[in-house]
Amino acid sequence: MMTFSTKQISLLHWLLLLIIPSSEGFISPPPLNSNSCQNQRVARHAFRQNYDKTIVKDQDAWASRISTRPSTDASTSQPLFGRRRAVKGMAGAIASNFILPTLPALASPPSYAVPTPVDSAFTSWPLGKVAFSLLPLAGTSTRRATVQTTIIEDSMWTHDQIQGVVNVNVPVRQTVIRLKDGGLWVHNPVAPTPQVIEMMKELEKKYGPVKHIVLGTVALEHKATFGPFCQKFPKATVWIQPGQWAFPVDIPIDALGVKQKGQRLRELPVPGKPATNSIFRTNSKYGPPEWQDEIDFEVLGPITFQSVGAYSETAFYHKASKSLLVTDVVVGVDKNPPAIIQEDPRALLFHARDNITEVVADTPENRERGWRRMVQFGLVFFPSQITVVPAGEALKEASQVDRSMKNLGDGAVPINLYPWTWDGNSDEKNFQVISNNGKLFCPPILTKLILDREPQLTLDWVDRVCRRFPDMNRIIPCHLNNDIKMTAKDFSDAFDPLRSTPQNLKSQRPLAEDLALLQKASDLLTTLKVVGPSQVCDGESARIVGRFASLR
Repeated sequence: MMTFSTKQISLLHWLLLLIIPSSEGFISPPPLNSNSCQNQRVARHAFRQNYDKTIVKDQDAWASRISTRPSTDASTSQPLFGRRRAVKGMAGAIASNFILPTLPALASPPSYAVPTPVDSAFTSWPLGKVAFSLLPLAGTSTRRATVQTTIIEDSMWTHDQIQGVVNVNVPVRQTVIRLKDGGLWVHNPVAPTPQVIEMMKELEKKYGPVKHIVLGTVALEHKATFGPFCQKFPKATVWIQPGQWAFPVDIPIDALGVKQKGQRLRELPVPGKPATNSIFRTNSKYGPPEWQDEIDFEVLGPITFQSVGAYSETAFYHKASKSLLVTDVVVGVDKNPPAIIQEDPRALLFHARDNITEVVADTPENRERGWRRMVQFGLVFFPSQITVVPAGEALKEASQVDRSMKNLGDGAVPINLYPWTWDGNSDEKNFQVISNNGKLFCPPILTKLILDREPQLTLDWVDRVCRRFPDMNRIIPCHLNNDIKMTAKDFSDAFDPLRSTPQNLKSQRPLAEDLALLQKASDLLTTLKVVGPSQVCDGESARIVGRFASLR
Protein backbone atom coordinates (compact mmCIF):
# COMPACT_ATOMS: atom_id res chain seq x y z
CA MET A 1 0.00 0.00 0.00
CA MET A 2 1.26 3.47 -0.88
CA THR A 3 2.26 5.57 2.16
CA PHE A 4 3.59 9.11 2.38
CA SER A 5 5.85 10.67 4.97
CA THR A 6 4.76 13.82 6.80
CA LYS A 7 7.09 15.97 4.71
CA GLN A 8 5.85 14.46 1.45
CA ILE A 9 2.24 15.08 2.47
CA SER A 10 3.16 18.63 3.42
CA LEU A 11 4.71 19.45 0.05
CA LEU A 12 1.89 17.81 -1.88
CA HIS A 13 -0.52 19.89 0.22
CA TRP A 14 1.31 23.08 -0.71
CA LEU A 15 1.42 22.15 -4.37
CA LEU A 16 -2.35 21.65 -4.38
CA LEU A 17 -2.87 24.97 -2.65
CA LEU A 18 -0.73 26.76 -5.20
CA ILE A 19 -2.20 25.10 -8.28
CA ILE A 20 -5.93 25.43 -7.51
CA PRO A 21 -7.25 28.32 -9.62
CA SER A 22 -8.22 31.51 -7.85
CA SER A 23 -11.38 33.46 -8.50
CA GLU A 24 -11.18 37.19 -9.03
CA GLY A 25 -14.88 37.92 -9.24
CA PHE A 26 -15.71 38.50 -5.59
CA ILE A 27 -13.25 41.08 -4.28
CA SER A 28 -13.08 44.62 -5.61
CA PRO A 29 -9.91 46.71 -5.43
CA PRO A 30 -9.81 49.38 -2.73
CA PRO A 31 -11.83 52.47 -3.75
CA LEU A 32 -10.18 55.76 -4.59
CA ASN A 33 -10.89 58.12 -1.72
CA SER A 34 -9.91 61.52 -3.07
CA ASN A 35 -9.46 63.54 -6.22
CA SER A 36 -5.72 63.68 -5.61
CA CYS A 37 -5.63 59.89 -5.51
CA GLN A 38 -7.64 59.82 -8.73
CA ASN A 39 -5.19 62.22 -10.40
CA GLN A 40 -2.29 60.15 -9.16
CA ARG A 41 -3.85 57.07 -10.73
CA VAL A 42 -4.38 58.82 -14.09
CA ALA A 43 -0.81 60.11 -14.12
CA ARG A 44 0.53 56.70 -13.26
CA HIS A 45 -1.54 55.09 -16.04
CA ALA A 46 -0.24 57.58 -18.61
CA PHE A 47 3.32 56.91 -17.50
CA ARG A 48 2.81 53.16 -17.77
CA GLN A 49 1.47 53.42 -21.31
CA ASN A 50 4.45 55.52 -22.37
CA TYR A 51 6.94 53.26 -20.58
CA ASP A 52 5.66 50.05 -22.10
CA LYS A 53 5.77 51.44 -25.62
CA THR A 54 9.49 52.08 -25.18
CA ILE A 55 10.14 48.37 -24.65
CA VAL A 56 12.72 47.39 -27.23
CA LYS A 57 11.74 44.88 -29.86
CA ASP A 58 14.95 42.98 -30.32
CA GLN A 59 17.02 40.90 -27.94
CA ASP A 60 20.35 42.66 -28.48
CA ALA A 61 18.91 46.08 -27.76
CA TRP A 62 16.97 44.68 -24.82
CA ALA A 63 20.08 43.15 -23.32
CA SER A 64 21.85 46.50 -23.49
CA ARG A 65 18.91 48.21 -21.85
CA ILE A 66 18.46 45.68 -19.07
CA SER A 67 22.15 45.78 -18.15
CA THR A 68 21.94 49.52 -17.48
CA ARG A 69 18.39 49.76 -16.14
CA PRO A 70 18.41 51.67 -12.83
CA SER A 71 16.49 50.44 -9.82
CA THR A 72 14.29 53.52 -9.99
CA ASP A 73 12.75 55.41 -12.87
CA ALA A 74 14.46 58.75 -13.45
CA SER A 75 11.22 60.56 -14.23
CA THR A 76 9.61 59.69 -10.89
CA SER A 77 12.53 58.78 -8.57
CA GLN A 78 10.35 55.94 -7.31
CA PRO A 79 10.46 52.20 -7.91
CA LEU A 80 8.53 51.15 -11.00
CA PHE A 81 5.45 49.69 -9.42
CA GLY A 82 1.81 50.66 -9.33
CA ARG A 83 -1.28 49.66 -7.46
CA ARG A 84 -1.81 45.93 -7.67
CA ARG A 85 -5.43 44.96 -8.10
CA ALA A 86 -5.16 41.92 -5.89
CA VAL A 87 -2.71 39.32 -4.66
CA LYS A 88 -3.80 35.81 -5.52
CA GLY A 89 -5.21 34.04 -2.52
CA MET A 90 -4.37 30.59 -1.32
CA ALA A 91 -6.87 27.78 -1.47
CA GLY A 92 -8.39 26.26 1.64
CA ALA A 93 -8.52 22.57 2.48
CA ILE A 94 -12.02 22.38 1.04
CA ALA A 95 -10.87 23.93 -2.24
CA SER A 96 -12.38 27.35 -1.56
CA ASN A 97 -10.21 30.32 -2.45
CA PHE A 98 -10.07 34.02 -1.98
CA ILE A 99 -8.20 37.16 -2.99
CA LEU A 100 -6.20 39.30 -0.60
CA PRO A 101 -6.37 42.89 -1.91
CA THR A 102 -3.29 45.01 -1.53
CA LEU A 103 -3.26 48.37 0.13
CA PRO A 104 -3.16 51.49 -2.05
CA ALA A 105 0.28 52.55 -3.27
CA LEU A 106 2.19 54.36 -0.56
CA ALA A 107 3.51 57.88 -0.94
CA SER A 108 6.92 56.54 0.09
CA PRO A 109 6.97 52.95 -1.22
CA PRO A 110 9.37 50.39 0.22
CA SER A 111 12.72 49.82 -1.44
CA TYR A 112 12.59 46.51 -3.31
CA ALA A 113 15.61 44.52 -4.45
CA VAL A 114 14.20 44.80 -7.97
CA PRO A 115 11.30 47.05 -8.98
CA THR A 116 7.90 45.70 -9.91
CA PRO A 117 7.45 46.39 -13.65
CA VAL A 118 4.63 48.70 -14.62
CA ASP A 119 1.44 47.06 -15.82
CA SER A 120 -0.62 48.45 -18.67
CA ALA A 121 -3.02 47.49 -21.42
CA PHE A 122 -0.07 47.36 -23.84
CA THR A 123 1.26 44.17 -22.23
CA SER A 124 -1.97 42.62 -20.99
CA TRP A 125 -4.31 40.00 -22.39
CA PRO A 126 -7.71 40.17 -20.64
CA LEU A 127 -8.92 36.88 -22.13
CA GLY A 128 -6.05 34.95 -20.56
CA LYS A 129 -7.94 33.60 -17.56
CA VAL A 130 -10.75 32.21 -19.71
CA ALA A 131 -8.52 30.97 -22.53
CA PHE A 132 -6.43 28.87 -20.15
CA SER A 133 -9.48 27.23 -18.55
CA LEU A 134 -9.05 29.29 -15.35
CA LEU A 135 -5.60 27.81 -14.66
CA PRO A 136 -3.57 30.33 -12.59
CA LEU A 137 -0.73 30.59 -15.11
CA ALA A 138 1.67 33.53 -15.19
CA GLY A 139 0.70 35.98 -17.91
CA THR A 140 -2.99 35.05 -17.91
CA SER A 141 -4.42 37.76 -15.67
CA THR A 142 -1.13 39.56 -15.04
CA ARG A 143 1.40 41.46 -17.14
CA ARG A 144 2.49 39.52 -20.25
CA ALA A 145 5.46 41.21 -21.86
CA THR A 146 7.03 40.05 -25.13
CA VAL A 147 10.64 39.92 -26.35
CA GLN A 148 11.26 39.80 -30.09
CA THR A 149 14.46 38.17 -31.35
CA THR A 150 15.77 38.30 -34.90
CA ILE A 151 17.00 34.80 -35.76
CA ILE A 152 17.88 35.56 -39.39
CA GLU A 153 17.84 39.13 -40.65
CA ASP A 154 14.87 39.84 -42.94
CA SER A 155 13.80 36.19 -42.72
CA MET A 156 12.98 34.73 -39.28
CA TRP A 157 11.93 36.09 -35.89
CA THR A 158 10.71 34.72 -32.57
CA HIS A 159 8.45 36.27 -29.94
CA ASP A 160 8.80 35.06 -26.36
CA GLN A 161 6.33 35.50 -23.50
CA ILE A 162 6.36 33.88 -20.06
CA GLN A 163 4.17 31.11 -18.79
CA GLY A 164 4.28 29.28 -15.52
CA VAL A 165 2.83 28.67 -12.10
CA VAL A 166 3.99 29.90 -8.64
CA ASN A 167 6.91 31.78 -10.21
CA VAL A 168 8.19 28.69 -12.05
CA ASN A 169 8.21 30.52 -15.36
CA VAL A 170 9.47 29.38 -18.75
CA PRO A 171 9.43 31.05 -22.16
CA VAL A 172 6.59 30.22 -24.53
CA ARG A 173 7.56 31.07 -28.09
CA GLN A 174 6.17 31.71 -31.55
CA THR A 175 8.25 31.76 -34.72
CA VAL A 176 7.60 33.99 -37.73
CA ILE A 177 9.08 33.17 -41.15
CA ARG A 178 9.09 35.39 -44.22
CA LEU A 179 7.87 33.49 -47.29
CA LYS A 180 9.90 33.86 -50.49
CA ASP A 181 6.97 35.33 -52.45
CA GLY A 182 6.13 37.76 -49.66
CA GLY A 183 3.99 37.47 -46.58
CA LEU A 184 4.49 35.81 -43.21
CA TRP A 185 4.06 32.29 -41.80
CA VAL A 186 3.49 32.00 -38.02
CA HIS A 187 4.14 28.89 -35.90
CA ASN A 188 2.31 28.37 -32.57
CA PRO A 189 1.27 32.00 -32.00
CA VAL A 190 1.51 33.53 -28.54
CA ALA A 191 -1.10 35.70 -26.82
CA PRO A 192 -2.11 38.64 -29.05
CA THR A 193 -1.34 41.46 -26.65
CA PRO A 194 -1.25 44.97 -28.14
CA GLN A 195 2.54 44.76 -27.90
CA VAL A 196 2.67 41.57 -29.99
CA ILE A 197 0.22 42.91 -32.56
CA GLU A 198 2.29 46.08 -32.90
CA MET A 199 5.40 43.93 -33.49
CA MET A 200 3.53 41.88 -36.10
CA LYS A 201 2.23 45.00 -37.86
CA GLU A 202 5.79 46.30 -38.14
CA LEU A 203 6.84 43.03 -39.77
CA GLU A 204 3.83 43.18 -42.10
CA LYS A 205 4.80 46.68 -43.23
CA LYS A 206 8.20 45.42 -44.34
CA TYR A 207 7.51 41.87 -45.51
CA GLY A 208 3.82 41.53 -46.34
CA PRO A 209 0.70 40.29 -44.55
CA VAL A 210 0.35 37.28 -42.30
CA LYS A 211 -0.72 34.57 -44.77
CA HIS A 212 -0.57 31.37 -42.74
CA ILE A 213 -0.93 30.60 -39.02
CA VAL A 214 0.00 27.08 -37.92
CA LEU A 215 -0.88 25.21 -34.74
CA GLY A 216 1.66 22.39 -34.52
CA THR A 217 0.49 20.77 -31.27
CA VAL A 218 -2.55 19.73 -29.24
CA ALA A 219 -1.15 21.24 -26.01
CA LEU A 220 -3.34 23.71 -24.12
CA GLU A 221 -0.69 26.40 -23.61
CA HIS A 222 -0.48 26.87 -27.39
CA LYS A 223 -4.07 26.04 -28.33
CA ALA A 224 -5.44 28.66 -25.92
CA THR A 225 -3.69 31.55 -27.69
CA PHE A 226 -4.16 30.25 -31.24
CA GLY A 227 -7.78 31.28 -31.82
CA PRO A 228 -7.48 34.80 -30.38
CA PHE A 229 -4.33 35.39 -32.46
CA CYS A 230 -6.07 34.13 -35.62
CA GLN A 231 -8.89 36.61 -35.04
CA LYS A 232 -6.39 39.45 -35.41
CA PHE A 233 -5.49 38.21 -38.92
CA PRO A 234 -8.82 37.08 -40.44
CA LYS A 235 -7.45 36.84 -44.00
CA ALA A 236 -4.80 34.29 -43.00
CA THR A 237 -5.25 30.58 -43.64
CA VAL A 238 -5.03 28.52 -40.45
CA TRP A 239 -3.53 25.03 -40.23
CA ILE A 240 -4.48 22.73 -37.37
CA GLN A 241 -2.51 19.86 -35.82
CA PRO A 242 -4.29 16.48 -36.21
CA GLY A 243 -5.51 14.86 -33.01
CA GLN A 244 -7.15 17.85 -31.31
CA TRP A 245 -9.23 16.88 -28.29
CA ALA A 246 -11.08 18.43 -25.38
CA PHE A 247 -12.38 17.15 -22.06
CA PRO A 248 -15.00 16.45 -20.77
CA VAL A 249 -16.77 17.17 -24.08
CA ASP A 250 -15.37 17.59 -27.56
CA ILE A 251 -15.76 21.13 -28.86
CA PRO A 252 -15.49 22.50 -32.41
CA ILE A 253 -12.45 24.47 -33.45
CA ASP A 254 -14.39 27.74 -33.60
CA ALA A 255 -15.02 27.41 -29.86
CA LEU A 256 -11.30 28.12 -29.50
CA GLY A 257 -11.82 31.43 -31.25
CA VAL A 258 -10.89 30.36 -34.78
CA LYS A 259 -13.26 32.20 -37.13
CA GLN A 260 -11.75 31.17 -40.48
CA LYS A 261 -13.99 29.00 -42.67
CA GLY A 262 -13.77 26.98 -45.88
CA GLN A 263 -10.47 27.20 -47.70
CA ARG A 264 -8.97 29.23 -44.84
CA LEU A 265 -9.55 26.44 -42.29
CA ARG A 266 -7.29 23.43 -42.89
CA GLU A 267 -5.70 20.47 -41.12
CA LEU A 268 -2.05 19.52 -41.56
CA PRO A 269 -2.18 16.54 -43.94
CA VAL A 270 -0.64 13.19 -43.00
CA PRO A 271 0.35 10.98 -45.96
CA GLY A 272 -1.85 7.91 -46.22
CA LYS A 273 -4.34 9.10 -43.59
CA PRO A 274 -7.68 10.90 -44.02
CA ALA A 275 -8.40 14.17 -42.24
CA THR A 276 -9.75 13.71 -38.73
CA ASN A 277 -13.24 15.19 -39.15
CA SER A 278 -15.77 16.01 -41.85
CA ILE A 279 -14.89 19.71 -42.03
CA PHE A 280 -11.22 19.02 -42.61
CA ARG A 281 -12.00 16.18 -45.02
CA THR A 282 -14.12 18.58 -47.08
CA ASN A 283 -11.45 21.27 -47.03
CA SER A 284 -8.69 18.82 -47.97
CA LYS A 285 -9.89 19.15 -51.57
CA TYR A 286 -7.95 22.40 -51.72
CA GLY A 287 -4.72 20.42 -51.78
CA PRO A 288 -1.49 20.45 -49.76
CA PRO A 289 -0.14 23.61 -48.14
CA GLU A 290 1.18 26.05 -50.71
CA TRP A 291 4.11 26.78 -48.39
CA GLN A 292 5.29 23.16 -48.25
CA ASP A 293 7.99 23.69 -50.87
CA GLU A 294 9.61 26.14 -48.42
CA ILE A 295 8.61 24.64 -45.06
CA ASP A 296 8.25 20.86 -45.05
CA PHE A 297 6.99 18.88 -42.07
CA GLU A 298 6.59 15.52 -40.34
CA VAL A 299 3.63 14.77 -38.04
CA LEU A 300 4.06 12.71 -34.86
CA GLY A 301 0.98 10.88 -33.60
CA PRO A 302 -1.57 11.35 -32.40
CA ILE A 303 -0.57 9.06 -29.54
CA THR A 304 -3.84 8.37 -27.75
CA PHE A 305 -4.04 7.67 -24.04
CA GLN A 306 -5.80 4.65 -22.61
CA SER A 307 -8.48 6.79 -20.93
CA VAL A 308 -8.80 10.23 -22.53
CA GLY A 309 -6.55 12.63 -24.37
CA ALA A 310 -3.72 12.44 -26.86
CA TYR A 311 -0.26 13.74 -27.65
CA SER A 312 0.61 15.01 -31.10
CA GLU A 313 2.98 17.53 -32.60
CA THR A 314 4.67 18.36 -35.87
CA ALA A 315 8.29 19.16 -36.72
CA PHE A 316 8.62 21.85 -39.42
CA TYR A 317 11.75 22.25 -41.53
CA HIS A 318 12.56 25.60 -43.11
CA LYS A 319 14.68 24.56 -46.06
CA ALA A 320 16.41 27.87 -46.81
CA SER A 321 17.79 28.27 -43.28
CA LYS A 322 18.04 24.53 -42.44
CA SER A 323 16.01 25.24 -39.30
CA LEU A 324 13.80 22.75 -37.46
CA LEU A 325 10.81 24.06 -35.49
CA VAL A 326 9.23 21.94 -32.75
CA THR A 327 6.88 22.50 -29.83
CA ASP A 328 7.67 20.35 -26.77
CA VAL A 329 9.37 17.20 -28.01
CA VAL A 330 12.95 18.41 -27.48
CA VAL A 331 14.47 21.31 -25.57
CA GLY A 332 17.84 22.60 -24.48
CA VAL A 333 18.80 24.64 -21.43
CA ASP A 334 21.92 26.18 -19.95
CA LYS A 335 22.76 28.35 -16.95
CA ASN A 336 21.80 31.62 -18.64
CA PRO A 337 18.21 32.77 -18.02
CA PRO A 338 16.41 33.62 -21.29
CA ALA A 339 15.84 37.30 -22.05
CA ILE A 340 12.08 37.12 -21.41
CA ILE A 341 12.72 35.64 -17.94
CA GLN A 342 15.20 38.43 -17.15
CA GLU A 343 12.80 41.08 -18.45
CA ASP A 344 11.16 40.82 -15.01
CA PRO A 345 13.76 39.13 -12.76
CA ARG A 346 11.57 38.87 -9.65
CA ALA A 347 10.89 35.15 -10.18
CA LEU A 348 14.62 34.51 -10.53
CA LEU A 349 15.37 36.13 -7.18
CA PHE A 350 12.36 34.45 -5.59
CA HIS A 351 13.89 31.04 -6.34
CA ALA A 352 17.48 32.16 -5.69
CA ARG A 353 16.76 32.20 -1.95
CA ASP A 354 17.73 29.17 0.13
CA ASN A 355 14.79 29.89 2.42
CA ILE A 356 11.91 32.32 2.73
CA THR A 357 13.65 34.77 5.07
CA GLU A 358 16.89 35.08 3.09
CA VAL A 359 17.63 38.43 1.46
CA VAL A 360 19.36 38.17 -1.93
CA ALA A 361 20.81 40.86 -4.15
CA ASP A 362 20.06 41.19 -7.85
CA THR A 363 23.33 39.82 -9.25
CA PRO A 364 24.10 37.65 -12.30
CA GLU A 365 25.04 34.79 -9.96
CA ASN A 366 21.72 34.93 -8.12
CA ARG A 367 19.77 35.12 -11.37
CA GLU A 368 21.56 31.98 -12.56
CA ARG A 369 20.86 30.23 -9.26
CA GLY A 370 17.18 31.13 -9.47
CA TRP A 371 17.00 29.97 -13.08
CA ARG A 372 18.53 26.55 -12.48
CA ARG A 373 16.04 25.95 -9.66
CA MET A 374 13.11 27.07 -11.80
CA VAL A 375 14.27 24.64 -14.48
CA GLN A 376 14.37 21.77 -11.99
CA PHE A 377 10.87 22.52 -10.75
CA GLY A 378 9.62 22.89 -14.31
CA LEU A 379 11.09 19.63 -15.59
CA VAL A 380 10.85 17.21 -12.66
CA PHE A 381 8.29 19.01 -10.40
CA PHE A 382 9.82 17.72 -7.15
CA PRO A 383 13.59 18.38 -7.09
CA SER A 384 15.45 16.01 -4.82
CA GLN A 385 17.52 18.80 -3.26
CA ILE A 386 14.63 20.64 -1.59
CA THR A 387 13.60 20.09 2.01
CA VAL A 388 9.88 20.52 2.63
CA VAL A 389 8.76 22.96 5.31
CA PRO A 390 5.70 21.86 7.34
CA ALA A 391 2.55 23.87 6.65
CA GLY A 392 2.31 25.62 10.01
CA GLU A 393 5.94 26.67 9.97
CA ALA A 394 5.71 27.91 6.37
CA LEU A 395 2.68 30.06 7.19
CA LYS A 396 4.46 31.57 10.17
CA GLU A 397 7.60 32.31 8.15
CA ALA A 398 5.55 33.98 5.40
CA SER A 399 5.01 36.93 7.76
CA GLN A 400 8.76 37.30 8.29
CA VAL A 401 9.76 38.06 4.70
CA ASP A 402 12.07 41.07 4.45
CA ARG A 403 10.43 44.15 2.96
CA SER A 404 12.91 44.21 0.08
CA MET A 405 11.76 40.72 -0.95
CA LYS A 406 8.02 41.14 -0.57
CA ASN A 407 7.27 41.95 -4.22
CA LEU A 408 9.05 38.86 -5.60
CA GLY A 409 5.89 36.76 -5.54
CA ASP A 410 3.32 39.46 -6.29
CA GLY A 411 0.58 38.16 -8.55
CA ALA A 412 2.07 34.66 -8.64
CA VAL A 413 2.57 33.21 -5.15
CA PRO A 414 -0.09 33.37 -2.41
CA ILE A 415 1.09 35.45 0.59
CA ASN A 416 4.75 34.96 -0.34
CA LEU A 417 4.72 31.25 0.53
CA TYR A 418 8.02 29.41 0.13
CA PRO A 419 7.40 26.00 1.73
CA TRP A 420 10.80 24.47 1.06
CA THR A 421 14.49 25.16 1.57
CA TRP A 422 17.62 24.60 -0.52
CA ASP A 423 21.15 23.88 0.66
CA GLY A 424 23.31 26.47 -1.06
CA ASN A 425 24.70 25.24 -4.36
CA SER A 426 24.13 21.55 -3.65
CA ASP A 427 21.58 21.43 -6.48
CA GLU A 428 24.12 22.57 -9.07
CA LYS A 429 25.12 19.00 -9.92
CA ASN A 430 21.47 18.09 -10.49
CA PHE A 431 21.07 20.96 -12.93
CA GLN A 432 24.32 20.18 -14.74
CA VAL A 433 23.13 16.62 -15.41
CA ILE A 434 19.90 18.00 -16.90
CA SER A 435 21.61 20.74 -18.88
CA ASN A 436 24.65 18.84 -20.19
CA ASN A 437 25.92 22.22 -21.42
CA GLY A 438 22.78 22.95 -23.40
CA LYS A 439 22.63 19.70 -25.35
CA LEU A 440 19.23 18.70 -26.72
CA PHE A 441 17.05 16.32 -24.71
CA CYS A 442 13.50 15.05 -24.65
CA PRO A 443 11.79 16.37 -21.48
CA PRO A 444 11.35 13.70 -18.79
CA ILE A 445 7.60 14.18 -18.56
CA LEU A 446 7.45 12.88 -22.14
CA THR A 447 9.94 10.04 -21.75
CA LYS A 448 8.38 8.86 -18.46
CA LEU A 449 4.65 9.39 -19.05
CA ILE A 450 3.83 9.65 -22.77
CA LEU A 451 6.35 8.72 -25.45
CA ASP A 452 7.57 5.66 -23.55
CA ARG A 453 4.10 4.19 -24.14
CA GLU A 454 4.73 4.32 -27.91
CA PRO A 455 8.52 4.29 -28.24
CA GLN A 456 8.70 2.64 -31.65
CA LEU A 457 6.14 4.97 -33.21
CA THR A 458 8.11 7.91 -31.79
CA LEU A 459 11.50 6.62 -32.93
CA ASP A 460 10.14 5.92 -36.41
CA TRP A 461 9.09 9.57 -36.55
CA VAL A 462 12.54 10.66 -35.34
CA ASP A 463 14.15 8.57 -38.08
CA ARG A 464 11.89 10.13 -40.73
CA VAL A 465 12.76 13.64 -39.57
CA CYS A 466 16.49 12.88 -39.65
CA ARG A 467 16.30 11.07 -42.98
CA ARG A 468 14.24 13.74 -44.74
CA PHE A 469 16.02 16.75 -43.21
CA PRO A 470 19.64 15.56 -42.79
CA ASP A 471 21.14 19.04 -43.17
CA MET A 472 19.36 20.61 -40.19
CA ASN A 473 21.71 22.86 -38.23
CA ARG A 474 19.38 24.86 -35.99
CA ILE A 475 16.35 24.04 -33.86
CA ILE A 476 13.80 26.42 -32.36
CA PRO A 477 11.71 24.79 -29.62
CA CYS A 478 8.74 26.61 -28.10
CA HIS A 479 10.27 26.53 -24.60
CA LEU A 480 13.58 27.12 -22.77
CA ASN A 481 16.60 27.92 -25.00
CA ASN A 482 16.07 29.56 -28.37
CA ASP A 483 18.01 29.15 -31.63
CA ILE A 484 20.02 26.06 -30.68
CA LYS A 485 22.80 24.99 -33.02
CA MET A 486 22.55 21.24 -33.65
CA THR A 487 22.73 18.38 -36.15
CA ALA A 488 20.42 15.55 -37.15
CA LYS A 489 22.46 13.27 -34.89
CA ASP A 490 21.92 15.61 -31.93
CA PHE A 491 18.19 15.49 -32.59
CA SER A 492 18.20 11.69 -32.73
CA ASP A 493 20.37 11.34 -29.61
CA ALA A 494 17.84 13.38 -27.62
CA PHE A 495 15.51 10.37 -27.75
CA ASP A 496 18.03 7.84 -26.39
CA PRO A 497 15.95 7.23 -23.23
CA LEU A 498 13.35 5.59 -25.49
CA ARG A 499 16.03 3.20 -26.80
CA SER A 500 16.87 1.82 -23.36
CA THR A 501 16.82 -1.98 -22.99
CA PRO A 502 17.85 -4.33 -20.16
CA GLN A 503 21.01 -5.12 -22.11
CA ASN A 504 21.77 -1.49 -23.00
CA LEU A 505 20.46 0.96 -20.40
CA LYS A 506 20.31 4.60 -21.50
CA SER A 507 20.53 7.62 -19.24
CA GLN A 508 17.24 9.39 -18.49
CA ARG A 509 19.20 12.69 -18.31
CA PRO A 510 17.99 13.91 -14.87
CA LEU A 511 19.36 12.04 -11.87
CA ALA A 512 17.22 9.11 -10.73
CA GLU A 513 16.37 10.81 -7.43
CA ASP A 514 14.97 13.78 -9.36
CA LEU A 515 12.74 11.48 -11.42
CA ALA A 516 11.17 9.87 -8.34
CA LEU A 517 7.88 11.78 -8.53
CA LEU A 518 7.47 11.24 -12.29
CA GLN A 519 8.21 7.54 -11.86
CA LYS A 520 5.63 7.28 -9.10
CA ALA A 521 3.12 9.18 -11.25
CA SER A 522 3.81 6.79 -14.13
CA ASP A 523 3.20 3.76 -11.93
CA LEU A 524 0.03 5.25 -10.44
CA LEU A 525 -1.45 6.31 -13.80
CA THR A 526 -0.74 2.84 -15.15
CA THR A 527 -2.48 1.23 -12.18
CA LEU A 528 -5.49 3.51 -12.67
CA LYS A 529 -5.50 2.66 -16.40
CA VAL A 530 -5.19 6.30 -17.40
CA VAL A 531 -2.23 5.30 -19.58
CA GLY A 532 -0.92 1.96 -20.68
CA PRO A 533 2.25 0.45 -19.20
CA SER A 534 5.63 1.83 -20.23
CA GLN A 535 7.27 -0.06 -23.08
CA VAL A 536 10.76 1.15 -22.18
CA CYS A 537 13.18 -0.44 -19.72
CA ASP A 538 15.35 2.16 -18.03
CA GLY A 539 16.24 0.06 -15.00
CA GLU A 540 13.54 1.97 -13.06
CA SER A 541 16.22 3.26 -10.67
CA ALA A 542 13.91 6.14 -9.76
CA ARG A 543 11.84 3.60 -7.84
CA ILE A 544 14.65 2.71 -5.46
CA VAL A 545 16.36 6.05 -4.80
CA GLY A 546 15.08 9.42 -3.70
CA ARG A 547 12.26 10.48 -1.41
CA PHE A 548 9.64 8.21 -3.05
CA ALA A 549 11.77 5.05 -2.83
CA SER A 550 9.47 3.45 -0.22
CA LEU A 551 6.29 4.13 -2.19
CA ARG A 552 5.80 0.82 -3.98
